[in-house]
Amino acid sequence: MVELRQLRYFLAVAEERSFTRAAALLHISQPALSQQIRTLEKTVGAPLFHREPAGVRLTEAGRALLEPAQRTVVGIADGVRAVRDTVGGGGTLRVGFSTGGGGELIASILAAWPRVAPEVRLVLRELTVGGLYTALLDDRVDVALTRLPLDPEQHDWTVLFAEPRVLALSARHPLADVGATVPLAEVLTLAMPRIEDVPTIRDYWLLNDYREGCPPQQRGVTVSSPAEMAYLILQDPSVVAVGPRTARGLSLLSELRFVELTQIAPVSFVAAARRHDRRTAVLAFRQLAATVARRLYAVSAPPAGGPEQLAGAGRVA
Repeated sequence: MVELRQLRYFLAVAEERSFTRAAALLHISQPALSQQIRTLEKTVGAPLFHREPAGVRLTEAGRALLEPAQRTVVGIADGVRAVRDTVGGGGTLRVGFSTGGGGELIASILAAWPRVAPEVRLVLRELTVGGLYTALLDDRVDVALTRLPLDPEQHDWTVLFAEPRVLALSARHPLADVGATVPLAEVLTLAMPRIEDVPTIRDYWLLNDYREGCPPQQRGVTVSSPAEMAYLILQDPSVVAVGPRTARGLSLLSELRFVELTQIAPVSFVAAARRHDRRTAVLAFRQLAATVARRLYAVSAPPAGGPEQLAGAGRVA
């Protein structure tokens, strides 16, 4: 019989791609972790990881187990927290964000939160964009302030505001002086970074939906943050990157230029949670975030219910 502890250990190894790092994260010894994974593999009847010198990666059986394990572990954790909410236990709400993820918005939410749920303490955790996606599923955060796309089968979200996408490029790039906008057709021929994120996010920011099956040119080392992308562009002026318009305020590098993209949908900034997490504190945070966003950015309230056409579907609390 599979134990909940074994699923937690399996998810930690899958996330860290290393038994050593997963053991440190779980505060257990590596031999103990390895033994639990071997027991789990014996129970399910298949190896779950390819063990290689550079680390570990999921086997086909491991990939098949990943999502059910996430649902099981997170579902039980959410249930426990829901019971605590019911009996008035207060508790903690973990909020994930990334660099450039609405700093002014977060500060305003923190100021207003004590009036909404004074018994619930907010804990903020900074992660990469890809890390926010997986942190919700792995129960490392309860709410993520992030951007679409997300998986509507696993995530639920409230749209806070939308912003155009821009092209970040070196001042030495031929398009640096093209003007305020650049046509999408020109962008698709340019070299872009290797992005280390979940495929859904990687495909979105590499504009793969517009490429009609033709893969993008990718150069340089793999990057996972706006700062890493900025320095890659600085090293190789032929590389460009696509990001939200607020990225213009993130970089202090005078060598960078930002050009607004045309013929492409804007990106939505959202307060996201797990698909079936309807706890009071989670819903209250999403509602407060939407209220603060309307005040800060002078946007109208997002439409309630129904699928959105922009990179997925979400419901508004």
